[in-house]
Amino acid sequence: MMATIEIRMLGDFEIRVNGKPVLAVLGQSRKTTALVQYLVLQRGERVTHKVLTDTLWAGERSSNPDMALRAILHRFRNMIEAEGLDELRNCILTSRGCYQWNPHLDCTVDVFRVGDLSEQARREEDPEKRAKLYEQIVDLYRGRLLPQSASEQWVEGVSVRLHGQYRTAMLSLLELCKKWGESTRIISLCNHALELDPYEERLYLEEIVALEALGRHNEAQKLARRGTAMGCLHHAIEPGRAGSAYRQMRQADRNMEGEVAKLVAALPDTENAGACICDFETFKEAYRVQRGVQARYGLPVFLAIMTVAPGQDAEPDETSTMVDQLGELIHTSLRQCDVAARYTETQYVIMLCGSAAETGSSPLERIKASFYRVPAHGRYLLSYSLYVPEVKPDGGRARRKRSKKQ
Repeated sequence: MMATIEIRMLGDFEIRVNGKPVLAVLGQSRKTTALVQYLVLQRGERVTHKVLTDTLWAGERSSNPDMALRAILHRFRNMIEAEGLDELRNCILTSRGCYQWNPHLDCTVDVFRVGDLSEQARREEDPEKRAKLYEQIVDLYRGRLLPQSASEQWVEGVSVRLHGQYRTAMLSLLELCKKWGESTRIISLCNHALELDPYEERLYLEEIVALEALGRHNEAQKLARRGTAMGCLHHAIEPGRAGSAYRQMRQADRNMEGEVAKLVAALPDTENAGACICDFETFKEAYRVQRGVQARYGLPVFLAIMTVAPGQDAEPDETSTMVDQLGELIHTSLRQCDVAARYTETQYVIMLCGSAAETGSSPLERIKASFYRVPAHGRYLLSYSLYVPEVKPDGGRARRKRSKKQ
């Protein structure tokens, strides 16, 4: 008989084999736990050593993260060995500088189950079958993804997406219940949902209207007072007027959905967009925002100044053209997360964002090499200075490291 392996990541983190929790000792090692969680979330995709070390040691200093990563894996395998869990012996595979959660391991993960059920519900046309799919999603969603690691960058994005899928399922199920006149079921669903989202105004209104429909006026008033005290329900909303407030909110939601669609259509396509070239005032605002991101997540930020130095016989118009060509090279050579601005008549300032810029000189050397292929470059030199702003733990003004290239 094959063992059943279940991994729960919603509301908590737990690995079960044949229905019994295992590897409780994982909780004693934050990095080992994070390694397992991160690999599981990749759903069998191979992850390089560099991505793993950048993820697990983001914003931290480690003299040899590769060696530390191997030590973590060794520790995890020792945990498996100590508990005699043959079923998990090959759950993490290594090959050619990559780690991966074994894609052939027969296990269920609540995160992926929610995603799969959401897609099935989206395609299902029969309302009753769709309602059963929604119910499964609501039952699976016991809370936010990995709450103890909620602030980790690799958790936050997935958590928001999963909560959106859960919320869609819950609200869609409530709509079906209203259509079928199942007020008691609505109350039960809202009670459960408010434990997870105690500030969700719509849930209060849905339950108040359902309580009123069943003549449970005292409970409706008590819930209205609770919602008002939480600050998520308008103070003027009373049980008798909840239906009107609900209809007003639903109309606002529908209007907002249309506005979101317009906004998405109006935003530019970012595929292969290259670096953002903007004026210096906008650059300063982008830098301020990115420094906030750096302080929050420990992501590296690099600043560079590139200078075009004309020869004695260079004409002003030609110099202006060469600087414009430099701007185009910066735009096409860098990534869309990078930002650049004209700083002086012969200079551009550049902000490189994220771990891919850690070898900061590489993209700048590529730009320099491309610039020297421009036909008129013989009368011009291109140099750059690279700055690495650092964030102090106390949030004070950072000191800067600087390197120069010419």
